[in-house]
Amino acid sequence: MTQAGPGPVRVAHVIETLGTGGAEVLLADVTRRLDRTRFRSRVFVLDAPLDLQPRFAAAGVEVDPLLVPPRRRSVACLLALTRRLRRFAPDVVHTHLYYGNVLGRIAARLAGGAPVVTTLHNPDYTFEARPTALFAAKKALDRVTGRRNAVLLAVSEAVAEDYRRHMGWPTIRVLRNGVDLEEYSPGDAPHTGGGAWSGGGTRLLAVGRLHAQKGHGVLLEAAARCREDGLSLSLALVGEGPLRAALEERARRLGLEGQVRFLGRRDDVRDLLRAAEVFVFPSLYEAVGIALLEAMACGTAVVASRAGGIPEIVREGESGLLVRPGDASDLANALARLARDPPERARLGRGARSRAMMFDIRQTVRELESVYTGLARAVPE
Repeated sequence: MTQAGPGPVRVAHVIETLGTGGAEVLLADVTRRLDRTRFRSRVFVLDAPLDLQPRFAAAGVEVDPLLVPPRRRSVACLLALTRRLRRFAPDVVHTHLYYGNVLGRIAARLAGGAPVVTTLHNPDYTFEARPTALFAAKKALDRVTGRRNAVLLAVSEAVAEDYRRHMGWPTIRVLRNGVDLEEYSPGDAPHTGGGAWSGGGTRLLAVGRLHAQKGHGVLLEAAARCREDGLSLSLALVGEGPLRAALEERARRLGLEGQVRFLGRRDDVRDLLRAAEVFVFPSLYEAVGIALLEAMACGTAVVASRAGGIPEIVREGESGLLVRPGDASDLANALARLARDPPERARLGRGARSRAMMFDIRQTVRELESVYTGLARAVPE
C-alpha cells in the first residue's frame, strides 16, 4: 500500500447489487454526503438489479456496474472487479454484503493492496445458516478473507456479537445506521396517505421486503385477531419480495381483504410514514432497520419485535412498544393498546422522534470520513 497523495481520498465501495434493501439505501445516503473536497467515491456493483442507480447519479456519485453474477460466475466477477479497482487505484476499499465483502477483499489485495473496510449489515450466521457443505465453505471464505480487514464495522451491537461468535473476529467497531432527520421529520399538516389505506380505523404501516425474515405473516395473523376483538384497523404493506403472492393469499384466508393493501414499491414512503398512526416492524430477526429509523424520525408510534439490534434503537415504553418476535398474540395486544389510546400513540410518537435524534446520518458520515482518512494516511510497514 502506498501513502495517499494530496488529492481527495479515493474510496471504492463494493456491493452486490443496487436493489432497494437497507444496505443499498444506506450506501446511497452515505456516499452523497461525503465531503467531495476530501473524498472521491466510486460504487462498484457486481450484478443487477440497479434500482437505486438514479439516486446515486442524481447525487453525482460514480457508479460502475460490472453485471457479472457472483453466484454463478464468481471467478469472472473477481477478475472483472480486480481490473476495475486497478484502474481506479483506490486508497480505501469499502465492502458490503457477502459477495461484495469476499470478492472485494480479494480484489483489493490483487489490485494493489488498498486497506479494506467492511460494514457488517446483518446477523447472517445465526439466522441464515444452512447445514450444507456449500454454506460451510462460504462461511470459511468470509472468515479467512475478513481476518485481513483493516477495519470491521457493524451496524449494531447485535450484529457485532453475531460475527464475533461465528467468525472469531475480536475487533469489531459498532457504527450505527443513521437517518436524515431533516428529510424524515414529522409533517407540518395531517396527511391522508393518498388512499394507501383501504378501510377505516387505525392506520397501520409496514415497510420492508416481503421475505420470511420480516414477519409479515405474523402481522397478518395479529391483524386478524384484532379484527375478531372488534377493533377497526387498516394495514398498508410497502415492499416487494418472494412472498407477496403467499401473503396475499393468507390475507384472503384470514378475511382481511378489506383491511389490507399490498402497495409494492413506493416513492412516497416519507409521506406514508407521516400519515400512518402506527408503524409495525415485526421482524423475526433484524440488524436494525433503516425503515424503523425513518418511521421514528417522522414521529410515528412504533411497534417492533424485540429482536437483534431493534432494542438498541427502541426504548420500551418510551419510543415504542416491543413484542416477542413471531408471537402474533403479543403483537395483537400491542396493536390493540395503541388503537384504543390515541394519546398514548402521540406520546410514543414524540418519544420516537426524540430517540431518532441520536441517529443522525451526518454523524455516521463524519465517523466514516475519519475511518477513511486514517487508513489513507497509514504508512506501510
